[in-house]
Amino acid sequence: MNQFILALCGLPASGKSSLADAIRLAVHSKGPEVEVVRTDEWRDDTYYSDFVPEKEGEVRQAALARVETLVSKGKSVIHDDTNYYNSMRHELLEIAIDAKCAFGIIHVTTPLEEALKWNRERPGTRIPDHVIQRISERFDRPGARYLWDCPLAEVDMSTPDLDSTVSEIVNTIRSLEVIRQPKSTLAGDNEFEKLDLATRNTVSGFLQNHPELRGNREVSIIRLRVLKRAAYDKISPKMARDVILKELQALL
Repeated sequence: MNQFILALCGLPASGKSSLADAIRLAVHSKGPEVEVVRTDEWRDDTYYSDFVPEKEGEVRQAALARVETLVSKGKSVIHDDTNYYNSMRHELLEIAIDAKCAFGIIHVTTPLEEALKWNRERPGTRIPDHVIQRISERFDRPGARYLWDCPLAEVDMSTPDLDSTVSEIVNTIRSLEVIRQPKSTLAGDNEFEKLDLATRNTVSGFLQNHPELRGNREVSIIRLRVLKRAAYDKISPKMARDVILKELQALL
């Protein structure tokens, strides 16, 4: 397993910290030690009682500095924060490129209503509802614009079977390669759209022939992984179809 930086992104109180802990323990059980950097470590009740966006910059810089320190010591890092702008996720990508380690994004998709409910039920520091709603309104969905931003997985923490989800994520992390400077950045260009359509159609046809795999999270993880690799390496839609079919066949 290569050294990695894993960026979690999602709404406050959406279950990111629980997911980060579960991933850390699962990776650690297979060998390498992983550190979780939580931006909430720099926030408390007074922070939110007089909340202004400018405060976030100080918190973020402190957390990024810790990530840089940890990776310089050879440790893998899970960055536990909302990371709701793609520019925030890109800062972590740049650290991974400089450190010559792997990089991935996990999008925690727990719905706003559930996050608000969990926030009200959580012990200790509670985030004002308007802060969570504001982040929801401004959230840059991973992969909507940039190739490097495509998530390894999307996880709704309000659904059951966390163990299975974590196992799939860890297997994906184990296959991550050292990040390179992306050859292309915009995900809205014509070539990316062709790749995206080709991989979606391939998965759709595969599931028609193997309906027993509908709802299997590994299918979507494979599609996103192949799409990201194909975009970086500039391979043709036909080759992408061949690769994704080969990986999907391994699920049978």
